[in-house]
Amino acid sequence: MDIVIVGAAKVGYALSEPLGREGHNITIIDNNLHTLSQTTETLDVMGVHGNGATKAVQEEAGVPNADLLIAATSTDELNMLCCLLAKALGAQNTIARVRNP
Repeated sequence: MDIVIVGAAKVGYALSEPLGREGHNITIIDNNLHTLSQTTETLDVMGVHGNGATKAVQEEAGVPNADLLIAATSTDELNMLCCLLAKALGAQNTIARVRNP
């Protein structure tokens, strides 16, 4: 399964670790290069540096062919926007982390 995760901080890292062990192809998008580098060096994942809510970055990460996009940043609005864009680009399923209902 091709999975794209937006946000490489605690939640994104915690999600990508077991998913990677299960054999899924994981790509992580994050705009913090230091956090992204630490995650890609520690785990068997691909990394894309940039804003996950932009079309060019999502296309670079392979979102149009992804089975799942998980938006797990610390901002609810950004997570929802990432999912809306991913669905428009052709991602099969999306999950947005929303902390404030």
